[in-house]
Amino acid sequence: MLMTSLRDYIQLKGRVDLQNIARHFCLPESAVTQMLSFWVSKGIIKRITLDEGMCRQKKCTSCSDCHIMSTVIYAWL
Repeated sequence: MLMTSLRDYIQLKGRVDLQNIARHFCLPESAVTQMLSFWVSKGIIKRITLDEGMCRQKKCTSCSDCHIMSTVIYAWL
C-alpha cells in the first residue's frame, strides 16, 4: 500500500523533491529512494538529480552554499 501511496503522491504533485516526500510519509530518505526505484524502473516516475549547472541563484561559482548538488527530484511521467 505504501508503494502505491508514494506513486499517487508524486502523480498528484507532478514534481517533488526527495526531502519533501520523506517528510510527508515520515520515512528516512534512504527508504523512500529504495521504494521509488521500483517505479523508476517501470518508467512511471523519473529521478532527476540537480547539479550546480542548474543552479537558479547563479550567485556563486560552486554550490557549497546552497547544497543543490544533493537535491533529488522525482517527477511523474
